[in-house]
Amino acid sequence: MGVKVVFAGVGHHLPERVVTSDEVERRVYETSRFRIPRGLVAKATGIVERHYRADDEQSSDLAVKAARHALDRAHMNPEDIDLLIFASCTQDLTEPATANILQEKLGASRSHVFDIKNACNSFLSGLDVAESNILAGKARTALIAVGETLSLGIDWNIDSADRLRTQISSLTLGDAGAAAVVRAESNGNGRGILGSAFETYGDQWRLATVLGGGSMFRFSQEHSYFSGKSQGLRDQALKRIPELVNTTLKRVGWTADDVDLVCCHQVTLDLVEEIARLTDTPIEKCVVSIRECGNTAAASIPLGLSQAWSEGRLFAGAKVLLVGGAAGFSVGVVPLVW
Repeated sequence: MGVKVVFAGVGHHLPERVVTSDEVERRVYETSRFRIPRGLVAKATGIVERHYRADDEQSSDLAVKAARHALDRAHMNPEDIDLLIFASCTQDLTEPATANILQEKLGASRSHVFDIKNACNSFLSGLDVAESNILAGKARTALIAVGETLSLGIDWNIDSADRLRTQISSLTLGDAGAAAVVRAESNGNGRGILGSAFETYGDQWRLATVLGGGSMFRFSQEHSYFSGKSQGLRDQALKRIPELVNTTLKRVGWTADDVDLVCCHQVTLDLVEEIARLTDTPIEKCVVSIRECGNTAAASIPLGLSQAWSEGRLFAGAKVLLVGGAAGFSVGVVPLVW
């Protein structure tokens, strides 16, 4: 009997402030006096509302609340965690790692901690590293936590139709925390992660960026906001994600009909529906959070898992696919048996 890495608990946290797409359009007008056609954001994205952080809420605050939720569901304490990974697009500080701040707030004093950043695939990359550490015998229990304060990256100064085309993707963003506890388990019942698959196409990195904060544009206010080429990102997603999903299904010996639940990164509702169609997956099998939560970046996949837990959609033996597409451009697929 070999060791498998299984999910022990998942959790999430959504900030109290709810912002509708109508309010988003109104804020753009108040900032720039440019009027987005009423209802366009909801119609174009499928997003009715999203959550924004409070002024004093940091990325680590959203992550710690989600982490406590996941630990409660796993019936574990912070002291039980060997490895703590903060895996997110946003962070509290440039230095040190936000994982250190999260460790202090959570009280996970005996854990080894670090950050992992891979845009919206940060959670899947963190999960992959956690699995590798556990299978190598370097940890028994790991916590991967996400805290996304994406609303800080929205440039509300949209003053023309051309500007809207490059900035509408930022109007999809919502804040959220999400987390998962995974651990080693020796069993013969088939539970656990069956192996991750990742592909990266680095020549596409210009499609979605926040240019400020690094060595290129260190302190530039102009480059501190999210900007994306929506059509280019969509083309990459439609080309790359179904290919890797289908390859992964063949590798583990599943068909689309075998899959019970899909948790995927979500940018717009119609893109989720189109990828589901291209992979022969009924949309009813997908956890769809984007209508009420918006694009929550790296939090979207563990958020979906946590919502599925709350809805009773996760059951022993369920075949689950975690599917991500991220700026960079990267794709990740993780098949697992719950």
